[in-house]
Amino acid sequence: MSLISTMNIFNENNASVHLIPSDPNATFYILPNGIGKDRRTIFSNAIQHFHLQLAASPENARFILADEQFDLPKVFSILKLDLSESQEKSLPIVIQIKWLSDSLKEKHLVPLTRDYIFRTPLIRKKAMPSFSQEPVIEENKTIRNKPKRRLSDDQPQGGCATQVKQRRYSSDDDNNDVMEDYNDTVKNPFKNGELPVCFNKWRAYSYQKAITTIRRCTKRIDSYEEIIKLPGIGESLAKKIWEIIDTGSFEKLEDFQSSEYMTVINLFGNIWGCGPNIAKHWYDQGFRTLDDVRTKAKLSQNQTVGLKYYDEFRERIPRDEVAEIETVVKEHALALVPGLTIQTCGSYRRGKATCGDVDILITHTDGISHQGLLIPIVDSLRKCGFLTDDLVLSDKYEEDSGSHVKYFGVCLLPGENRKHRRLDIIVIPYDEYACALLYFTGSALFNRSMRNLAHQYNMYLSQHRLNTGVIRRNNSKINMGTPLYTPTEESIFKYLNLPYRPPEERDH
Repeated sequence: MSLISTMNIFNENNASVHLIPSDPNATFYILPNGIGKDRRTIFSNAIQHFHLQLAASPENARFILADEQFDLPKVFSILKLDLSESQEKSLPIVIQIKWLSDSLKEKHLVPLTRDYIFRTPLIRKKAMPSFSQEPVIEENKTIRNKPKRRLSDDQPQGGCATQVKQRRYSSDDDNNDVMEDYNDTVKNPFKNGELPVCFNKWRAYSYQKAITTIRRCTKRIDSYEEIIKLPGIGESLAKKIWEIIDTGSFEKLEDFQSSEYMTVINLFGNIWGCGPNIAKHWYDQGFRTLDDVRTKAKLSQNQTVGLKYYDEFRERIPRDEVAEIETVVKEHALALVPGLTIQTCGSYRRGKATCGDVDILITHTDGISHQGLLIPIVDSLRKCGFLTDDLVLSDKYEEDSGSHVKYFGVCLLPGENRKHRRLDIIVIPYDEYACALLYFTGSALFNRSMRNLAHQYNMYLSQHRLNTGVIRRNNSKINMGTPLYTPTEESIFKYLNLPYRPPEERDH
């Protein structure tokens, strides 16, 4: 099997890297950041399957396989390598893990085209301002360019406003009532954010955009003709919406929801750790009840925990209980490192009365004290009995890398009649705090709109950073551009030419 030739600088004029079978330096290391343990196992096995050499540490690797969410400077920062030394010594070549994933799909090593290679940004980095400075926006022509096209098909027209840059209008109550019913069509029954197997994800996305359009309409809708004129709503969607308005129900939805298949899929999908494919697999095996799953299915550790606390996880958490959980985590974290910034995100930060789980971000303004903190916090919370079960915990290498590290688990407040609750703790570097805060606050639809808008400005927004000068080809990022200074959420809105929207206004 051919191996990738060693090379320090990727030639932009070449369509792909030549494959040389005899290169003894062609060793690969999988950067664990952003890649779960199960995926790492799959990729490690794939390297061996393709007769490539797997390195146990990055120091021994000629090639680094990294998740596409990172850019080259970030990868080198995680590896504690200096990108400026590339002309003085041989640095590893960084390849998107997507290359290996695509090879698995094709069942052979696909050509390593330049789109798979992380390269040095074409835009020279400017000195980043200190944390006391405000982001300079007016003089930055790159980020002031008007979008090449509309944010999406739901751009404001007439009496409706759907673009994220405008604050939510006071929608007519009738329209909201209609969409509360229609929203059931695309409501996600799974805790982990995946759509049911029987749903086409793009159709579901279209439904969700239509729901948002109706909710933000400034006038009452009284006819099918008014619906069909709304942006992003086609004839098929308009007929469904009008059926709800005209009859007060949606026959296809009622039939769909009452079918045995969907009832069982919803039942299984509410088990934490069960995705749509597993739910369908259990259904195909003849399982119809939770007892069937409990007694007949081969369960992972996470699914065992999810089944154990099935009813408790399904219950919403009152806001005051979320505050109690936050207090416990704060006490233990601050006892270890004073001065931490600790913020509960999700629907709690958006001002909701109840929450599905508890998401807590932890960082420190000095940019250092957060490192190596997650495991001690988890150990402290375990010892006092607050944490009862573990679901996901970043490994030591991720903990030492300075990137986002996370713990997903189950907690139980002291006292009688308390219930087990889902708790996520994410420890992050301070220079990524604003982007992470925006991301983990949500909502998912709001985040998607923000990312879409950034895309139109040749930017890239993630939970890690906001980059400008991003170059894309065929929807793939071939140059990650330059990170912008984002000390606050407000700065992100400014870069995107948006008025700041407080958390409680980010549902849509």
